[in-house]
Amino acid sequence: MSTETIKINVPVLVRVEGEGALELTIKNKKITDLKLRIYEPPRYFEKFLEGRNYYDVPDTVARICGICPVAYQMSASHAIESIFGVKITPWVRAMRRLFYCGEWLQSHSLHIHLLAAPDFLGFNSVITMSEKYIDEVRRGFKLQTLGNDLIALFGARSVHPVGAKIGGFSKAPNQKKIDELLQRVVDAKQDSVDLIKWLDTLDLPEDDQDFVSVALHHENEYAFNEGRLISDDDLDIAIDQFEKHFKEMHIDHSTALHCLLDGKPYLVGPLARLNLNKDQLPDEVKKVMQELKTQFPSKNMFHSIIARAIEIYFCLIEAEQLLTTYKITDQPCMEFEPKAGTGYGCTEAPRGFLWHRYDMDNKGCVTKAVIVPPTSQNQPRIEEDLKTSLINFGLDKPKDDLQLHAEKVIRNYDPCISCATHFLNLKLIRNGVAEQNKQKETLPAFTNIDLSRTAIIGIGSPHKDDDAGWKMVDQLLKNKNVTALKQKGLSLFKLDRPGITLAEHIKPYEHVLIIDAINENQTNSSFICIDAHHNASHLISTSKQISSHEIGVIESVALLESLQVLPKQLVIFGISDINNKLIEKIINMF
Repeated sequence: MSTETIKINVPVLVRVEGEGALELTIKNKKITDLKLRIYEPPRYFEKFLEGRNYYDVPDTVARICGICPVAYQMSASHAIESIFGVKITPWVRAMRRLFYCGEWLQSHSLHIHLLAAPDFLGFNSVITMSEKYIDEVRRGFKLQTLGNDLIALFGARSVHPVGAKIGGFSKAPNQKKIDELLQRVVDAKQDSVDLIKWLDTLDLPEDDQDFVSVALHHENEYAFNEGRLISDDDLDIAIDQFEKHFKEMHIDHSTALHCLLDGKPYLVGPLARLNLNKDQLPDEVKKVMQELKTQFPSKNMFHSIIARAIEIYFCLIEAEQLLTTYKITDQPCMEFEPKAGTGYGCTEAPRGFLWHRYDMDNKGCVTKAVIVPPTSQNQPRIEEDLKTSLINFGLDKPKDDLQLHAEKVIRNYDPCISCATHFLNLKLIRNGVAEQNKQKETLPAFTNIDLSRTAIIGIGSPHKDDDAGWKMVDQLLKNKNVTALKQKGLSLFKLDRPGITLAEHIKPYEHVLIIDAINENQTNSSFICIDAHHNASHLISTSKQISSHEIGVIESVALLESLQVLPKQLVIFGISDINNKLIEKIINMF
């Protein structure tokens, strides 16, 4: 009897936050091995928190995730406030819900348009998708930008916000900012309804499965910050009982912990929330849901994309109400005294509930921290889903189809891998030889330009080996030739992983040079130079080489090109280190 073995190895998963891989073996039309590997090194945030004073905690935990920092800040704040006996005012409680609305808006919009929708429409990225669905993509960015601005209303910035504190916020926004955002929220409501109806027309796979949904539940509102943990399998517990039912464990193939409920996988996130809490949604949302062909509760994980859109509509209605009734306060943060004790916090991050526990001493310093993110909770469910979904899809399908379907299943969960412990740099070996993408050294010139409409932008982050763009700008600012150019109007500045918000930063300029870090081992070169206008068709194949950011520079620029909003001249300069030759090359471009 002949046997057939198919091995699928996805070394890096694309269009997810972070880095992971999939290993799948099918033998005689049966899955014999399946591993969703998360191989990012642990980041030890829980250990970093030990010895930290309470006021350091919100800013520290926000760094765990650039997409959902609000969730980390809110879960931490609730836990520590429960130890100190802090009683927040109705104003603080309401504004925390508004803060959270911003996070759900930006995160859900990003996932729907950049990560998930291309799967269901037959495109490999949002860039190629925007060629046919440009209005839908623009609508998605409009919603995401609104979410970012709601976060910045209280956090001073949308990535790693700094305005949240134990007891409330650093300050209360003025009425002018409130009124400006209120009008944008009202204008966006119809966009969210149109988004729901558009997604409901997608040809989503029919793939009902048996799983347990778990989420926070509040009697009087759709839960963000408060409630009990419930499931559709009769779980109903206070958040301080979490550890009696949920257990984290190490597994050999992943640096992320796996979390089980009474020994079994379970689902958290938008579909779980909608399955359990749809009765808490406003009547406006319920009315739209009744008109859909997709009905909830649902056991089809692919309906998660519609659940996210429904939550976007809910967030806009909630934000409208909170902004309309807003009154400024002179007490945006409560006063309190630190106490020793153990406290628990649990809030609903975009991807599912996020549980924190802190032990504090009488000086208000952390002695122990436990953080259980949504992705580590969902990972056993993802692996279970992969097995069932691939069998339903058909294990006799071609290898490429099986791989695409498997990746689609994973992306559907919107896993935030960095939170759990970061997907694809593909190493291709053909006929025993590792293949490299070869880049031609071209150095476009910035000549006969208006320097007052010209900028050099260094892209980077505080992480090791990812600050080369920043360092290059620092070195250029010390150069006398660059000083002369600055005096004529040239702008130089640095950005921290701007992602798709890059468009806002380059809008005032006609000529832009972007400098970012690259991995020399992947590019086989100390630098890469790309003219965005002349090499637009090459951008996507280069994207994973030039940036370590999830929505990297190349992806952002390629998307701007497809949306026809690039400046007159845009050049991307990727570097692996800083040296005099590279500084000279850049200066000679002007």
